[in-house]
Amino acid sequence: MNWLGLFTLSSATDPELAPHAYLLYLLLWTFVVGLFVLFLFPVIGKTLGFIVITILILVFVLMVVYFHKTGLFAD
Repeated sequence: MNWLGLFTLSSATDPELAPHAYLLYLLLWTFVVGLFVLFLFPVIGKTLGFIVITILILVFVLMVVYFHKTGLFAD
């Protein structure tokens, strides 16, 4: 399997690579949110932290809706 090819947009539309590309997207998103929760959340305070987490959740949901409407990651 071409692992570097998973970082391209064409892998998301390829039926064979789409599940792997989506998994890579989810892992990267989890990494970003995890870094925020572990390192930035304790520093910036609870109120601002919860606002940022809410924004991150909304961005995630909107991205999934976008993927669904455009047929990206569809296999």
